[in-house]
Amino acid sequence: MRIKVDFSELKHLAQQISTASADFTLKSSDSEFRPIDKELDEGLEVDIDAVEIEGGLLSYHGRQVLLYIKDHGNNFDAAVADPQKGRRFHVAHCSTLEDMRQKNRFQRFVATNRVTGLFEIEGTSGWGGSQKADVALKVCMNCLSKLNYMGSSDYQKKRKVFQEFSLQKFFSDYSSCFLYMPKSWAESTNIGYTSDWEETSKATRKKAGYICSECGIDLSNHPRLCHVHHRNGVKYDNSPENLQVLCADCHRRQPYHEGMFVRHTEMQIITHLRRQSGKLDKTDWSVAFERADPAVHGDLDHLQRKGYPPPVIGYKIQGEHGDVLAEIEAAWPEKRLGLTIGEITAPGWRLWRVGDICANP
Repeated sequence: MRIKVDFSELKHLAQQISTASADFTLKSSDSEFRPIDKELDEGLEVDIDAVEIEGGLLSYHGRQVLLYIKDHGNNFDAAVADPQKGRRFHVAHCSTLEDMRQKNRFQRFVATNRVTGLFEIEGTSGWGGSQKADVALKVCMNCLSKLNYMGSSDYQKKRKVFQEFSLQKFFSDYSSCFLYMPKSWAESTNIGYTSDWEETSKATRKKAGYICSECGIDLSNHPRLCHVHHRNGVKYDNSPENLQVLCADCHRRQPYHEGMFVRHTEMQIITHLRRQSGKLDKTDWSVAFERADPAVHGDLDHLQRKGYPPPVIGYKIQGEHGDVLAEIEAAWPEKRLGLTIGEITAPGWRLWRVGDICANP
């Protein structure tokens, strides 16, 4: 179904603000979504036992989700006035959820993968009985500690992460752990580009030889993973000085682009190309954090604090005859230890999945 919208009045108002103009379009998306995606986008009341734990993260039908309690009771007005006084939302199976589980004190949880940061809450208002409102609730600090998200095992860092927490960045950092992107996320990714963006993007990438300007890998055989970044975040500003060619991983780490979905298979291709080009030959902790999948950063931070030497990023475990048994995110080959996304086994190796180290630091 196509919907035709008249933007003439909006353009008229824009002209009153500035005479500068740019032709832009709303591009269609090829993403297909099942009924569960729509339900999670709107918020779905779930039985807590139906929520699965993936590396400490919360998963529902293969989708990354967060949990929150919609009913704020008599605290409704306080939460609307100051979201920090509202109930926290959960992004991990933290000590708070575990304590509620053990005491069988679970209230009605809503699962969602909406990344706008706004949550529909309800409760009793002094202004007239039962009310509903969209509120920017705050993340649970115990969840941040559980995942050691952005170094949150350190209290001072945790306070900073708590105050600056972005759901888009969080879902992007762990996107390689899941197969499906959030519906609202996918729908918003193509908004605001100029009508000639596809041609401009292709010409810009071709001129750069499909080389990532950050990590230097050649993506000519994988053009889908070669992106063009708008440095100032304005998608209709296609001036040459505003355009930068990047691989998908370097793109998602840029300012204004913290909401990109990079699948595990895509990250493996990028890591393989970095290793082929020698970008991962230098083994130190700065390279590890710059080039490793962001999903394993929390575990890497714990291991660095424990005094482990820096790992090899993108390591291929080989069998006796040189066949590749597994490709893992980070490895300490001399000790036959490694970090993985997904469930992998290799004879003679001890492999931690994402979140294992954080769960048992």
